[in-house]
Amino acid sequence: MDLQKIEILIEKYLEGKTTLKEEALLGNFFQMEEVPTHLMPYKDLFAFFSKERETAIAPLKQWAPWETPKSSLRDLEKQWWHSKWTNVAVVLILFSGSFFSGRQYYQKKQAEIAYNQTLSAFSLLAQNYQKATASAVYLNEFEQAKTKIYNPNNK
Repeated sequence: MDLQKIEILIEKYLEGKTTLKEEALLGNFFQMEEVPTHLMPYKDLFAFFSKERETAIAPLKQWAPWETPKSSLRDLEKQWWHSKWTNVAVVLILFSGSFFSGRQYYQKKQAEIAYNQTLSAFSLLAQNYQKATASAVYLNEFEQAKTKIYNPNNK
Protein backbone atom coordinates (compact mmCIF):
# COMPACT_ATOMS: atom_id res chain seq x y z
CA MET A 1 0.00 0.00 0.00
CA ASP A 2 1.18 3.50 -0.75
CA LEU A 3 2.93 5.14 2.23
CA GLN A 4 1.55 8.58 1.37
CA LYS A 5 -2.01 7.22 1.34
CA ILE A 6 -1.42 5.61 4.75
CA GLU A 7 -0.19 8.91 6.20
CA ILE A 8 -3.29 10.69 4.87
CA LEU A 9 -5.50 7.99 6.40
CA ILE A 10 -3.70 8.37 9.74
CA GLU A 11 -4.36 12.12 9.72
CA LYS A 12 -8.02 11.48 8.92
CA TYR A 13 -8.14 8.84 11.66
CA LEU A 14 -6.73 11.22 14.26
CA GLU A 15 -9.32 13.81 13.24
CA GLY A 16 -12.07 11.19 13.52
CA LYS A 17 -13.10 11.38 9.88
CA THR A 18 -12.32 7.85 8.67
CA THR A 19 -14.83 5.20 7.72
CA LEU A 20 -14.82 1.67 9.10
CA LYS A 21 -13.38 0.41 5.82
CA GLU A 22 -10.47 2.89 6.01
CA GLU A 23 -9.83 1.92 9.63
CA ALA A 24 -9.72 -1.72 8.57
CA LEU A 25 -7.14 -0.80 5.90
CA LEU A 26 -5.02 0.93 8.57
CA GLY A 27 -5.35 -2.07 10.87
CA ASN A 28 -4.23 -4.44 8.12
CA PHE A 29 -1.30 -2.18 7.24
CA PHE A 30 -0.06 -2.03 10.84
CA GLN A 31 -0.31 -5.81 11.23
CA MET A 32 2.52 -6.19 8.73
CA GLU A 33 5.95 -6.68 10.19
CA GLU A 34 7.69 -4.08 8.07
CA VAL A 35 6.36 -0.69 9.15
CA PRO A 36 8.36 2.54 8.65
CA THR A 37 10.05 3.76 11.82
CA HIS A 38 8.16 7.06 11.99
CA LEU A 39 4.85 5.11 12.05
CA MET A 40 5.87 2.61 14.77
CA PRO A 41 3.82 4.30 17.57
CA TYR A 42 0.70 3.84 15.48
CA LYS A 43 1.49 0.14 15.10
CA ASP A 44 1.20 -0.30 18.88
CA LEU A 45 -2.01 1.69 18.90
CA PHE A 46 -3.68 -0.39 16.22
CA ALA A 47 -2.34 -3.63 17.73
CA PHE A 48 -4.03 -2.67 20.97
CA PHE A 49 -7.33 -1.90 19.23
CA SER A 50 -7.31 -5.20 17.32
CA LYS A 51 -6.55 -7.12 20.51
CA GLU A 52 -9.37 -5.38 22.38
CA ARG A 53 -11.77 -6.05 19.53
CA GLU A 54 -11.17 -9.77 19.99
CA THR A 55 -11.81 -9.64 23.71
CA ALA A 56 -15.28 -10.89 24.49
CA ILE A 57 -17.39 -8.66 26.66
CA ALA A 58 -19.74 -10.39 29.04
CA PRO A 59 -23.33 -9.35 28.39
CA LEU A 60 -24.72 -6.97 30.94
CA LYS A 61 -27.63 -8.16 32.99
CA GLN A 62 -30.71 -6.22 32.05
CA TRP A 63 -32.28 -4.48 34.99
CA ALA A 64 -35.55 -2.68 35.01
CA PRO A 65 -36.15 -0.32 37.93
CA TRP A 66 -39.86 -1.09 38.02
CA GLU A 67 -39.22 -4.77 38.70
CA THR A 68 -38.63 -5.89 42.24
CA PRO A 69 -35.46 -7.89 42.73
CA LYS A 70 -36.02 -11.56 43.44
CA SER A 71 -34.34 -12.60 46.64
CA SER A 72 -34.84 -15.46 48.99
CA LEU A 73 -36.26 -15.21 52.47
CA ARG A 74 -32.85 -15.95 53.95
CA ASP A 75 -31.31 -13.02 52.05
CA LEU A 76 -34.05 -10.74 53.37
CA GLU A 77 -33.39 -11.92 56.93
CA LYS A 78 -29.66 -11.22 56.53
CA GLN A 79 -30.42 -7.78 55.17
CA TRP A 80 -32.81 -7.08 58.05
CA TRP A 81 -30.25 -8.06 60.70
CA HIS A 82 -27.54 -6.23 58.90
CA SER A 83 -29.72 -3.15 58.75
CA LYS A 84 -30.68 -3.53 62.41
CA TRP A 85 -27.10 -3.80 63.62
CA THR A 86 -26.04 -0.93 61.41
CA ASN A 87 -28.75 1.24 62.94
CA VAL A 88 -27.70 0.23 66.45
CA ALA A 89 -24.07 1.08 65.66
CA VAL A 90 -25.02 4.47 64.24
CA VAL A 91 -27.12 5.30 67.31
CA LEU A 92 -24.30 4.26 69.65
CA ILE A 93 -21.77 6.33 67.75
CA LEU A 94 -24.02 9.39 67.74
CA PHE A 95 -24.85 8.98 71.44
CA SER A 96 -21.22 8.58 72.48
CA GLY A 97 -20.19 11.51 70.31
CA SER A 98 -22.85 13.77 71.78
CA PHE A 99 -22.02 12.58 75.31
CA PHE A 100 -18.32 13.35 75.00
CA SER A 101 -18.84 16.65 73.21
CA GLY A 102 -21.48 17.65 75.80
CA ARG A 103 -19.08 16.75 78.58
CA GLN A 104 -16.34 18.88 77.06
CA TYR A 105 -18.80 21.75 76.66
CA TYR A 106 -19.85 21.41 80.32
CA GLN A 107 -16.22 21.43 81.50
CA LYS A 108 -15.49 24.49 79.37
CA LYS A 109 -18.51 26.32 80.81
CA GLN A 110 -17.50 25.38 84.36
CA ALA A 111 -14.00 26.75 83.75
CA GLU A 112 -15.49 29.97 82.36
CA ILE A 113 -17.77 30.35 85.41
CA ALA A 114 -14.83 29.76 87.78
CA TYR A 115 -12.78 32.35 85.89
CA ASN A 116 -15.56 34.95 86.14
CA GLN A 117 -16.02 34.26 89.88
CA THR A 118 -12.28 34.65 90.43
CA LEU A 119 -12.31 37.98 88.59
CA SER A 120 -15.20 39.26 90.71
CA ALA A 121 -13.42 38.12 93.91
CA PHE A 122 -10.26 39.96 92.89
CA SER A 123 -12.31 43.05 92.05
CA LEU A 124 -13.97 42.97 95.50
CA LEU A 125 -10.58 42.46 97.15
CA ALA A 126 -9.11 45.43 95.27
CA GLN A 127 -12.01 47.70 96.30
CA ASN A 128 -11.72 46.74 99.98
CA TYR A 129 -7.95 47.11 99.88
CA GLN A 130 -8.32 50.67 98.58
CA LYS A 131 -10.74 51.47 101.43
CA ALA A 132 -8.34 49.98 103.97
CA THR A 133 -5.33 51.89 102.69
CA ALA A 134 -7.33 55.14 102.69
CA SER A 135 -8.13 54.57 106.39
CA ALA A 136 -4.49 53.79 107.07
CA VAL A 137 -3.49 57.20 105.68
CA TYR A 138 -5.84 58.88 108.19
CA LEU A 139 -4.44 56.70 110.95
CA ASN A 140 -0.92 57.78 110.02
CA GLU A 141 -1.94 61.46 110.17
CA PHE A 142 -3.62 60.85 113.54
CA GLU A 143 -0.43 59.22 114.84
CA GLN A 144 1.65 62.23 113.73
CA ALA A 145 -0.77 64.66 115.38
CA LYS A 146 -0.72 62.65 118.63
CA THR A 147 3.06 62.69 118.74
CA LYS A 148 3.09 66.45 118.24
CA ILE A 149 0.66 66.92 121.10
CA TYR A 150 2.29 64.60 123.61
CA ASN A 151 5.87 65.29 122.63
CA PRO A 152 6.08 68.92 121.60
CA ASN A 153 9.87 68.93 121.97
CA ASN A 154 10.41 66.08 119.52
CA LYS A 155 10.44 67.28 116.06
